[in-house]
Amino acid sequence: MYPLTKTILEHGIENVYFIAKVRPLRKVMFISYTSSSDPEIEMLCKINTERYKVEDDYKITLEPIYEGFAKKDYYISDLQNIINRGHIKMLIQQSITQ
Repeated sequence: MYPLTKTILEHGIENVYFIAKVRPLRKVMFISYTSSSDPEIEMLCKINTERYKVEDDYKITLEPIYEGFAKKDYYISDLQNIINRGHIKMLIQQSITQ
């Protein structure tokens, strides 16, 4: 299991966020798409488990917390490397208990 997968599962999928570059969605009739000519925007993203499960240690989908921006799928190993190079930042929400 990749270290990234272990970290996500240890802290809980709902407590892990990422700051990643995303593109806005364009819509024509019933089709949504992105364009490489649109600038990428850094945005807070959460993990979407509809298609890939984190515990499968294969791929992960990052979904912007705001609507109107595209989700992006990553191989776990690729995402780990991108984080290590500093192009995506991982944030872990800590609960405060008294």
